[in-house]
Amino acid sequence: MLEVVKLLAYDVLQQENLADVCYGTVTAEKPLKIMLEQKLELTEPFLILSRNVVKHYETFQMRKKNTNETWTHYEIIAERQLKIGERVILIKMTGGQRYVVLDRVGEEMMEHETNTTI
Repeated sequence: MLEVVKLLAYDVLQQENLADVCYGTVTAEKPLKIMLEQKLELTEPFLILSRNVVKHYETFQMRKKNTNETWTHYEIIAERQLKIGERVILIKMTGGQRYVVLDRVGEEMMEHETNTTI
């Protein structure tokens, strides 16, 4: 009986298809395409882009240190859109139909990947 319960629980977890982290490479910018390591190419309808990988505007305020001057407001444009050849970190959403593009892979991670032996 215990084995049957274990098998049923395992099947439920497999069907839930919990989020998976994966890596990909940008193969086109407009329209955006990302090739996963598993050789699956994702197109824009299947991608949800985080703020880390898109052009966006940010506002902030600052003033000189140790003064009573009023705060000055600034707006900057963060040109963060993805470029061909960049490596990205993605999360496959439950069900596997859509992927969230979290961020670019850091250089430390890329160096680790190229130095890893199997």
